Amino acid sequence: MNQFQSRISDIINTARSVRRKKKVEQKEVTDVCVIGSGAGGAVVAKELAEAGLSVIILEAGEHHEASTFGTYEPEMLRRLFWDSGLRSTRDGAIVISQGIGVGGSTVHNLCYAVRLPQTVLHRWGVPEVWSHFDEVERTLGVTQMQESDVNELNAVIRYGCEMMRWRGGLQRHNRGDCPTCGARCLFGCPNSKSIQTEPVRTGKQSMAVTYIPLALAAGARLYSNCMAEKIHVKQKRAVGVSARLPSGTLDIESKVVVLAAGAINSPQLWLKSQLPNANRRVGKNLHLHPAVFVGGIFNETIDGHLGIPQSYYIDQFLDLRRAPDSGYLLMPAFGSQMIVAASLPGFGKSHRELMERYRHTAALLVLLHDRTTGRVSINHKGMPNISYRLRRSDRQVLMEGAINAARLLFAAGATEIVMPYTEHIPIKTETDLEIIRQRGIVRNDIMLASSHPQGTLQMGEERRNAVVKLSGESHAVEGLFVADASLFPTSIGVPPTLTIAALGRHIAGRIIESGIVQ
Repeated sequence: MNQFQSRISDIINTARSVRRKKKVEQKEVTDVCVIGSGAGGAVVAKELAEAGLSVIILEAGEHHEASTFGTYEPEMLRRLFWDSGLRSTRDGAIVISQGIGVGGSTVHNLCYAVRLPQTVLHRWGVPEVWSHFDEVERTLGVTQMQESDVNELNAVIRYGCEMMRWRGGLQRHNRGDCPTCGARCLFGCPNSKSIQTEPVRTGKQSMAVTYIPLALAAGARLYSNCMAEKIHVKQKRAVGVSARLPSGTLDIESKVVVLAAGAINSPQLWLKSQLPNANRRVGKNLHLHPAVFVGGIFNETIDGHLGIPQSYYIDQFLDLRRAPDSGYLLMPAFGSQMIVAASLPGFGKSHRELMERYRHTAALLVLLHDRTTGRVSINHKGMPNISYRLRRSDRQVLMEGAINAARLLFAAGATEIVMPYTEHIPIKTETDLEIIRQRGIVRNDIMLASSHPQGTLQMGEERRNAVVKLSGESHAVEGLFVADASLFPTSIGVPPTLTIAALGRHIAGRIIESGIVQ
């Protein structure tokens, strides 16, 4: 046996030894088991724990220490995002960014704190959810952004908006002062601290530093790196959850199960657990808020990677009160060099030349309020299949949005527009915008992204059209509740964090009122 073969043999024998190690079987009994620690699950856990119920939270990802959020982006993508940030629709046309780890997507989002209009909540049949926004905003530390919060990127976008005479404004956010705020916020905020640990809030106020610490202080217990494998039901009633830990298995007996794993993973676990699906609605009604990036190259230095990434947005083309089913937002967008490089078109010399203008680039995100619906199913391994193909009318709206974003950038002083096509096509005049119209939105020809999947376990009192009741409880399984964006009956058109959190508080109240847990 040579040295190479010997080393391989040692590796194989070590692997066999690891496999032979006895796995630990843990068992727990609790009132409520919450699957997921994001915007919905964290809120439910905190409210129920403070009401005196015993609560266990299961989180598939790690419990991040904010100080460990680093600048090596491949590592942060692996730690903070499902599938290392490469989750996508089945045809690869839309990349879907979903957070994994304690706090879920609130750890990497950019802190827009937008209330859903009350008219939409009335339309859904849950107008009482509006009353929960004040408390959610207080806990998350939501404040109005100030002029001092506007970086050069957002100032340029605002100038273009004013030149076009469109409607826009400074938004509200849930972050404290942060000396290093910038495009790397997408990879977690190393300065995140809440008033639970510091005299004043600093950095991003994600669920990981707000609701989760409050839940734990009230007695909730958290298992991180814990993958829920199956929800158990007996006599049409949820009775517990089986999960997988690095060290073995965890079996939880509970009176209530709250499914809050997100609009992809929640229906996945429902289907994997073979829970009732008589109306075939589980996993359907998927909305993605697909978005396209439009870049503008300027003569002056923008340095869009410095300062708060998003403080301003344009809602000229979205009016949820008058036209609740369609439209789009225009939002400033920028990223680290790696993210921008991955988003830019072209190869070789043309791509290098664009990257050399990194500090001179500003970008807008066209966020579509989609009518298209897709579906989440599972394959033979129990992994999610995400089927979603933009309908013609939505492609048309997204194309018009891209053209309007380019018009705004030209009005702000851009000398060239860059579209994320597979090839670099220079657009240097308003006349050239006809290129966008002729090319249109064709799947796998233009990069599309999604950060807001929603709607796959929709709520409603009509059992034939909905998976869960307006209380969040399953129509088919007593004691099984849903508390994430899966609940949305329609696309909401705006960043969803506050809406999910307010629904979480509403559902926690319904669990307490139901008397299921005595």
